[in-house]
Amino acid sequence: MPSLRSIQARYTTAATMLLLLLTVLGGVSLDLAIRYRIEDQVFFDAEQVAAQWSAQVRGGVLPRPASGAVDLIQLVDAQGRIVDASPAATRRPPLSTFRPAPDDRLQRRVECRPGKPCVLLMANRVSPASDAPVVYAGTVEPPLIATHRLEYLIAGPALLIVLLGGRLMWWIIGRALRPAEQQYRLASVTSHELRNPIAGLRVQLEEALLHPDHVDPRDTIRGALSATGRLEAIVQDVLTMTRLRGGQPAPHEPIDLAALVAQEVDTHSGDTSVEIHTTGNVWVHGSRIQLIRLVDNLLSNAQRHAATAVTVDVGSAGGRAVLTVTDDGNGIAPADRERVFERFTRLDEGRRRDAGGTGLGLAISRDIAHAHRGTLRIEDSPRGARFVLRLPLLDQNTTGGRRLVRTGRDDRGPGR
Repeated sequence: MPSLRSIQARYTTAATMLLLLLTVLGGVSLDLAIRYRIEDQVFFDAEQVAAQWSAQVRGGVLPRPASGAVDLIQLVDAQGRIVDASPAATRRPPLSTFRPAPDDRLQRRVECRPGKPCVLLMANRVSPASDAPVVYAGTVEPPLIATHRLEYLIAGPALLIVLLGGRLMWWIIGRALRPAEQQYRLASVTSHELRNPIAGLRVQLEEALLHPDHVDPRDTIRGALSATGRLEAIVQDVLTMTRLRGGQPAPHEPIDLAALVAQEVDTHSGDTSVEIHTTGNVWVHGSRIQLIRLVDNLLSNAQRHAATAVTVDVGSAGGRAVLTVTDDGNGIAPADRERVFERFTRLDEGRRRDAGGTGLGLAISRDIAHAHRGTLRIEDSPRGARFVLRLPLLDQNTTGGRRLVRTGRDDRGPGR
């Protein structure tokens, strides 16, 4: 439905924007955390080296260059002259002109010069004396934080998360709105189907009221009862379908499908003869009331369209119980074999043979089959229509009781 699709789009957009905001905040936080961690480690290592050099200078010994992660080390006097330096810093100008105060002799510095990479260093004043030299120890800023490489590394996965998250949100919101969409469609179609009998009932009652001398009250009452019966049938069928599609659980039990079908055939009224063939006990696990409704719908539909007879076969194949109901009528065109299972769908022949039908019987029958993890289809037949119900078979040969035999594939087919 356009309106529900619009709601889905708006909700998905809002959720995706929120996800984008959270991802940006998380990415920025991660970027800052990584930068802080890298810089903090560099400054910590530089502080250790600067402290060692300062201690040696205070002891009157020129420090010996040491190899390590901190490769830029200089000892600079009060006049800004380089007294000693590590090999990597020998040919460099003073790493910094900053001199820490006597009461705060250890300072972190980030020195940047035009066209040169920045240097992270520690400035350590050897002593509080006014002419005390300063030890500068540090290293060039790591490329990961000196460029935008870190941002690119974070932005790539973040963008993928947003895209996948938006797709997932679209799917989740669509699943959440699907029952609402189904209810809207059911209500729309039901209101359309209810309009005709209500309108007919209203016309009859208005005619009886406006022309009491020309209307037989008994005919009016009979017509009103007929319209009321059709209304009641539609309401009952809609309630049944709502319960089935709403997933309301029904008591399940082991059921001999062959015996159930035989009993329904014996009690089923109609002028068309029904011939039944069974191959022993065929046990399934399900709701007896729902399966009776399904069998009754198939028998009624077959008798309504049969020319002379209806044939019913109950057996098993491929780990499934199989019920086949075949009539010798005109059959159903291949193009209409799925359409007849839609709600309120009635072909022209069906309307001609039963004007009071609701058009929900086959839809309810397929819902019952799906509720039992089975299928209901129309298959090819030399003559007439052939409805085939397949349900998971309950195996009685297992020691200690029956067990449910499940096939390795979902056999629901295109009707779902």
